[in-house]
Amino acid sequence: MRNLIISLCIVGLFLEISGLIWSSKKEKPSDTFLKLSEPPARSIENPLENGYFLLLGFASSPSSHPVQVGYDVWLESDTRPSQRGFDLDKPGRTELRIPVALDQLLPEWNSPDPTTEFQRRDALFRTSVTRYSTLLSRYEQWLRMRFEDWGYAHRGVPRVEEILGTHRLYIAEGFGQQSRIGLERLAAELARWRVILRDARTLSMKILAQVILEDDVQLLSRILSRTTVDRAILSRGLNLLQPLTPSEYSLRWPVQSQFVLGYVRNLESDRELLPQDNTDGASKESLARAANLHPEMFRAVEHPRLQNVLGFSSSTQRTWDTYATFYDATIKAADSVHSPLPTLYDVARHSQLTLLERIVNPLEFSPNWEPFSQRLVETDARLRLVSLQILMRKPTATVTLPTRLAEVGSMYFDPFTGLPMLWSPTQKKLYSVGKDGLDDGGDPTFDISVPLAITMDSSPSKGTHAFRR
Repeated sequence: MRNLIISLCIVGLFLEISGLIWSSKKEKPSDTFLKLSEPPARSIENPLENGYFLLLGFASSPSSHPVQVGYDVWLESDTRPSQRGFDLDKPGRTELRIPVALDQLLPEWNSPDPTTEFQRRDALFRTSVTRYSTLLSRYEQWLRMRFEDWGYAHRGVPRVEEILGTHRLYIAEGFGQQSRIGLERLAAELARWRVILRDARTLSMKILAQVILEDDVQLLSRILSRTTVDRAILSRGLNLLQPLTPSEYSLRWPVQSQFVLGYVRNLESDRELLPQDNTDGASKESLARAANLHPEMFRAVEHPRLQNVLGFSSSTQRTWDTYATFYDATIKAADSVHSPLPTLYDVARHSQLTLLERIVNPLEFSPNWEPFSQRLVETDARLRLVSLQILMRKPTATVTLPTRLAEVGSMYFDPFTGLPMLWSPTQKKLYSVGKDGLDDGGDPTFDISVPLAITMDSSPSKGTHAFRR
């Protein structure tokens, strides 16, 4: 009798849970869910006119049509975008792969005086320019093309090594000809990648744009650290280094893309479900290294297929409405620099989920977008610091450097604190406190710093009596 009662209880519980899942699946989606399910509009009708696909086919064989190759790669993934990455290892797709590290490809890039090194006739990078002339031609073609991120709701990540290497060769070759040409190329490239940072619909493109922007900004910082700098760079520098705008900070589309990917994967039946391939693993790791992020951070926002304790798919409508509310709150918080990102627990406890639903569907996956939000603040801090390298070059006889940093205006304040940037007179560095929010004296391990070359129009005795806050 006891076993019979237990069996009946189990059957009853099973039927209750089954009814709960079935009734929830038939519920009308929330407005927030519908909003996040709406894909971005496309403005480019012909994919062969989209520079996004040139980036996917960037390293294809010299005889190929790189845009067509990239589009073919995307089409393969488009059949099962939640399970397949971009397969770039097929023959002909990476024949122009750069086999050496960036520092070996262009050692002059990180030198203390890069413009002088670029203009040397025996500069080592000139050999790379000749060897990778096809990639340079493609990069120049890409800069002239329209661009729209069609990676939305796809797992794939483009190869980054060739893109990063070619962008450096493109800038170095320009400065190698004339400073004016180098500056024009730098200005065009910065403008291009800032548009992509603003309009990126996937996390991979957002991070790639960020990496190249920071690479260019750090190059400018090394140029500005010299006592003598081309006046054209000083006069145009501030326009090139404007702080990030709210739209450039926005994580709306990357977050929404991951939400849709997770939802689509949960819609697939067990019969349709295939193991996720790892075709994008190497590209994702390369991008993470370039961005100084741990590869696990990308996995921390990839929504897995949800399962409850009894093996049923937990993709009930109320579950996904709760996730939609969480993702929407994340998008709104990320748009404001100083707003902490919400936790799934805080959102879930105010949801319409019943106690039984919380037991059956425990919402164990909580995406962590904080590292990506913080990286954008770091990029903004670098832009502001390098602007200050220009603004603070000439000392005054009566105003100390910390006072000038306080008076320069909030657009150049530290985005991590909302307070003026800091100055270390012993290290001759301007710095931001970085993501830990602590003043570590300009230590590059924790703070974000740039050197300051002060051009002395007056005697040293009339300089600033600066101090470190």
